[in-house]
Amino acid sequence: MINAGIVGLGWWGQNLVNSVQDKSESIKFSAGAVRHPDKVVEFSQKNHLEMYSSYDQMLSEADIDSVVLATPHSIHAEQMMNAVSAGKHIYCEKPFTMNKSDAEKVITEANKANLTVVVGHNRRFHPVMTNLRKMLASGEFGIPLHVEATESVPAGIMLPPDTWRFDRNEWPAGGMTPMGIHLIDGMIDLFGRVKSVFCQSVNRVVKADIDDTTSVLLQFENGMTGYIAVMVAAQMSLSLTIHGTDAAAHVTQRSYNKLQITPMNGEIEDIDYGDFNIEMDALNLELEAFAAAVENREEHPIPQEQIIHAVAVLESIIQSSKTKELVHVS
Repeated sequence: MINAGIVGLGWWGQNLVNSVQDKSESIKFSAGAVRHPDKVVEFSQKNHLEMYSSYDQMLSEADIDSVVLATPHSIHAEQMMNAVSAGKHIYCEKPFTMNKSDAEKVITEANKANLTVVVGHNRRFHPVMTNLRKMLASGEFGIPLHVEATESVPAGIMLPPDTWRFDRNEWPAGGMTPMGIHLIDGMIDLFGRVKSVFCQSVNRVVKADIDDTTSVLLQFENGMTGYIAVMVAAQMSLSLTIHGTDAAAHVTQRSYNKLQITPMNGEIEDIDYGDFNIEMDALNLELEAFAAAVENREEHPIPQEQIIHAVAVLESIIQSSKTKELVHVS
């Protein structure tokens, strides 16, 4: 069993701990680092976490072999390099880094040190994604033509004004870092590398200095086209649609639990994934996968080249949102 320390115990950090603590035979959390330990006393005591007021202190003093980062995006690269220097395996929440060069540097240094480094994309572990991969591999869609995804949460209206998220360094191009990066990763997973992007991103209603409405046109190296839209001032929703010459697929719930397959000929098929929880269940699976990779039992399902490419696509989208021009993904 790997022994992990978590950095950041906000809503998502607590979800990560809750998904495996006392439930997993592969990973446990024994330490945590937050700026204000007094704010998480009850949670840390309940989960038997030894708390540290700084990340550096936890790295040097805690009896851990791995770190899990649930921290602001802009400091991921620095924190991961510190973990590599301390000889710790790394699970980092998305986005992995904010630019391709940092992603390459972290992964190169981790590999040199024989350390496992992975990114947290919990949606990869939902059974709907497994089903879509199988359908694409078996040719059920015919020739894939186009994929599009739209996601919205009212975070820009509901979050307190002093949140770290209301900063263009953390949320450039609106909702691309909290939501869009998931959609990018899912498209790379299913359809491969992205060739170019064109983004428009605007602020219409949110008072903070962030954009609230963002849309992106994508072209894939395989010739497909794609579209992503994310909003942080609209009701919570998600739709994901794949169009092929022989069939279409529609994911119609933010939980990913409803999938509809519409063939060119034949009956429409509705698939319900029941009460699979995209937070607890998927987080459990991805932390178990991290532990398996650390212990060399299984390869992690998100290849390093895809981690780097997702960051490169995000970086290109951010660039396009500023220049208002098409950007070729490096």
